[in-house]
Amino acid sequence: MSDTTQGAAGATGARASSVEADLETLRKDVATLTETLSALMSDSAATARSAAREGMNRASAAAEDAKARAQAAADDLSATIVENPLTAVLVALGLGYVVGALGRSRR
Repeated sequence: MSDTTQGAAGATGARASSVEADLETLRKDVATLTETLSALMSDSAATARSAAREGMNRASAAAEDAKARAQAAADDLSATIVENPLTAVLVALGLGYVVGALGRSRR
């Protein structure tokens, strides 16, 4: 009977050791998973910051380009007015008349 009791105790001890080993493996796996997720989140944040920075640079370049084009158009218009002042005055009068006529027709 004591052999049976010792055999049962040995089996229980072996199972406990096996469970402890499994738990330790699980702890290591969870730690590895946590490290991997942290690295992934860090990489994702860096990618998002990089994309945002690139978008801001593109928007800034587009704004600068639009500003340069508007300035060039204004310079061209100024040069045309200086070269043809009578035509510029007549065009301004015509546009004023059209805008005034549109304003009156809505009342």
